[in-house]
Amino acid sequence: MYDRSTQILAVCVLFFILSWLSVGLRVYVKSRLLKQVGWDDAAMLATLLLFTVYLSCQLGSLAHGNGRHRATMTDATAQIGLMYWFFCELFYTLSTSMLKIAIGLFFLRIAVNKWHILIIKTIMCCSAVLGLAYFFIVLFQCHPISFWWDLNPNHHGRCMSASVFSVAGYVVSALNSVADWIFGVLPIFIVKDLQMHRHQKAVVAIILGFAAVGSSATIIRLPYVWTLEHYKGEFLWRTADVAIWTTVEVGIGITAGNLGTLRPLLQR
Repeated sequence: MYDRSTQILAVCVLFFILSWLSVGLRVYVKSRLLKQVGWDDAAMLATLLLFTVYLSCQLGSLAHGNGRHRATMTDATAQIGLMYWFFCELFYTLSTSMLKIAIGLFFLRIAVNKWHILIIKTIMCCSAVLGLAYFFIVLFQCHPISFWWDLNPNHHGRCMSASVFSVAGYVVSALNSVADWIFGVLPIFIVKDLQMHRHQKAVVAIILGFAAVGSSATIIRLPYVWTLEHYKGEFLWRTADVAIWTTVEVGIGITAGNLGTLRPLLQR
């Protein structure tokens, strides 16, 4: 297979539609039906905007070789494709961190147990710190920064060890998955403390638990993190799976994270 750009494009379009649709419905429910817009809604909107910038960079990379073999493009085209890919990684990091904060703020609105609240706040703080740390690792992995995508053999620079960067990627992905699964299990215990019928509790717990669905994509993405090493050469072809599952991870997380707010629509 010599061109996987169509696969990447299809995934980008799908989750652009799903994420904007789910956030739009969330805003409608919270602002028009419940009239209870909160910080969790603002954080989810910020996540959507960051994800949209990520998708825009993904499209820019697709237009310049992402998903195709190096031999099918010029040096100039490949260099632009790498530059867009670099910014994809930055905005992926910001998007996934903001998503954890948005889901955490939503859970804080319904959590009453002090231990649940402590767990939620801990995950939010860790996600913010880890996200910023990885953002700066990605941003400054090469000196000068532009050397990451510069294919001119006459230009000189240096980058951190590829193995070190790969390990950082594995750590971030693994911790993201753990956070997602905690957020997936926690609703069962949160709902247990709420005053409602058992059937209603089960329904609400399932809906809230969908917020962790993105962890499945994170786990699937893990085996492909090694492709982030050796970023020149066949990088744009080799990282096609990372591009796909990164989009799925954040896109599903946003879409599923909004399901917990749409219950009033089902009751109408």
